[in-house]
Amino acid sequence: MSTVWTIADLIDFHYFSRIDEELRRTEGEAALAERDRMMYLAGIEPQLGKTGPVVPRILVRKWLTMRRRQYRREQAAEETPLPGTVWKELSGLCRCLVFLCGLCVGVGGAGSLLIYAGTTPLNVAVYFGLFVLLQMGILTLQGVVFGYRRLRRLSMETSVVYLFLGRMLMRGLDAIRRRLQPTLTGRQRLDLAAISGGIHQRKELAALLIWPAFALVQLGGVGFNLGVIGATLAKVTFADIAFAWQSSLQLSTELVAGLVQWIALPWSWWLPQAVLTPAQIQGSQMILKEGIVHLQTVNLVAWWPFLCCAVLMYGLLPRCLLLILGVTRQRRTLAQLNFAALEFRSLVQRMTTPRIDTNGLRPEGQPGSAQTVPGSVAADPACLRSKAVPSPQEGRWALLIPDELDEDSQQAALVAQLRAEFSAAPECVRHSVPGMTDSEILAPLTAAADTAPLADVLVLYEAWQPPLKETERFVCHVREQVGSQIPITILLIGRPTSQTVLTPVDPEHLQIWSRKMRALGDPHLSVRPLVRP
Repeated sequence: MSTVWTIADLIDFHYFSRIDEELRRTEGEAALAERDRMMYLAGIEPQLGKTGPVVPRILVRKWLTMRRRQYRREQAAEETPLPGTVWKELSGLCRCLVFLCGLCVGVGGAGSLLIYAGTTPLNVAVYFGLFVLLQMGILTLQGVVFGYRRLRRLSMETSVVYLFLGRMLMRGLDAIRRRLQPTLTGRQRLDLAAISGGIHQRKELAALLIWPAFALVQLGGVGFNLGVIGATLAKVTFADIAFAWQSSLQLSTELVAGLVQWIALPWSWWLPQAVLTPAQIQGSQMILKEGIVHLQTVNLVAWWPFLCCAVLMYGLLPRCLLLILGVTRQRRTLAQLNFAALEFRSLVQRMTTPRIDTNGLRPEGQPGSAQTVPGSVAADPACLRSKAVPSPQEGRWALLIPDELDEDSQQAALVAQLRAEFSAAPECVRHSVPGMTDSEILAPLTAAADTAPLADVLVLYEAWQPPLKETERFVCHVREQVGSQIPITILLIGRPTSQTVLTPVDPEHLQIWSRKMRALGDPHLSVRPLVRP
């Protein structure tokens, strides 16, 4: 089973993630946890063996392979292809079209230039300038920019072209959103904002679209140079073509011969026939007032091997090398893909975390006996709750509690609920305190960051209260304080009652909060209910 990721794999993973979001909305987190845990125990764990910790990249890749098999079995009758399969076919078709377009442009350009009426020989300088010097100039400019960025160790995000294209794309999306807003309902506007935030969440994947485009350009260049060489060889083979050179600068034959030999240096040792001699160069010099009567055919046809080798060496070969570079860098970018993002992290936790079965199977008619499913763990009935939040990594973790819920009895109930999940007590911090700034509220989070770094931050909110601009600003301020890689989880509870604050969350409220927080574009921000219905 392959563990190498491709763009088609990422597209399919994103597609299955959207399906899982709908399943989470309709059936709850427990259904996803049960399915993924059973997939891990039945199909993935036997393949891994006892080889130590599992790399998330490999684990998620094997999960994706199993999900594809399930999808094909379910859609066997409809024969609906996966988006990744569509991407593969369309990208393959696009590569063929780009190559053919480059080939046709090369054939058309060289063919139109090589039209010879028998009165005036074709100017070597025009052919060499259009099909060799122009390409060399473009490639040299690309090399200088690439070398400068490598020496300065500049990332892609600092590129002016990259920033310009990114900003133009985002402005276009914002313009479309503004045009559509007057005709959309409130829910549709929220969905559109969530989609825009999802694009920001995956902006680190932009490089995966840069290198395929770079490779496509080089593939078109390969086709162009093959077209130029093919058209030249066809003209030489099936027609009588004469080449000559001329200049008003009164260039000496020795100077032109030196330039030709210097240009032909890469192939002169294995194809000396493609290197013109000084006599051939002098015999192909055309003087306009004298015509071509005095020029000999052997000298006029001596240029085409040199021109074809020049296009091959300075046009086709660099394009092939850049094409290999683009494919290699694309694979390297995929190999460096960060699997600590929210979607990957949640999936790995669902597969590797033992699941508690709360159904209580009663074999042999015994009402008090309970069985656990394979891979589950036995627990005290008071602890039989579905996982509401992911288990934190090693390190301290904090719970930000609204000021109105920070009473001793309410805080104790919240800590007891979370202790069953984390097996540890959180560091409780009050937020939304009147008269205090966000920096003062969040100071305890960063005070001991050097000695005990944060592993997770939980922010408690009441789901029945819709998220406001102040909520978004506070979450963004938390992100600034804790860093870009620390997971932040928005924990939601329902409307508190006089008996308890641990009330279930309405699914409609959960959906609104999820979409609103997704619009922030934070890849390490998640929304989960603390108590499910």
